Amino acid sequence: MKSINIILLGLSLSLFACKSNRKSDIKGDSVVVKEVGPGKIVDERFLIVPGRSVGEISLGEDVQSVSNKLGRPNAGDAAMGKAWGIWYSNDSANSRQNEIAVYSSYRDTSMRIKDVKQIRITAMQFKTQDGFTLGRSLSDTKLKFPALEKHSAYLNELKDTVLIYDAKHDGIGFEFLNGKSIALTVHPINQSLNDTYLTLHPEWKQVE
Repeated sequence: MKSINIILLGLSLSLFACKSNRKSDIKGDSVVVKEVGPGKIVDERFLIVPGRSVGEISLGEDVQSVSNKLGRPNAGDAAMGKAWGIWYSNDSANSRQNEIAVYSSYRDTSMRIKDVKQIRITAMQFKTQDGFTLGRSLSDTKLKFPALEKHSAYLNELKDTVLIYDAKHDGIGFEFLNGKSIALTVHPINQSLNDTYLTLHPEWKQVE
């Protein structure tokens, strides 16, 4: 089985600082990095593009292609032609499991190909082109995504309240716990974040 490290390869990778403000691409050994400002460089393997992609996984991509990259999921759930596939990886920085979760369903009525509808991640190594990542407050996240609105709320397995916010027109949603974002989901632009959390986390209880 191929390891999730194909996507999370280099979680401890040191990104090189750059003093120039000039935008540039640096290609070598299949690694592409983009300079996005003073001292900010984003490896495309960890680049978040709202409404489009996370790292090497894109919305609309054939799920079989995702499996070829990540291998067999560590967990998941499937019913009525819809499915979550979940891959885990340990983050050596804080000894916790990170997740990549892919929500898929049939592409069309032919019911032959399933494609990616949502991509959910919990790893802070993934960033937008200007360096925005998880672990930020709700107010900081709203500054970055002004269209962010409350979507729903859940009690997790520890009875903590998880708040779900979605920036529908940007194609990205966030989960907040104790005032900090703990996960984000990339979905198609102008499509509301689906109510899929009870499938992804059947132990959660929706409270709003």
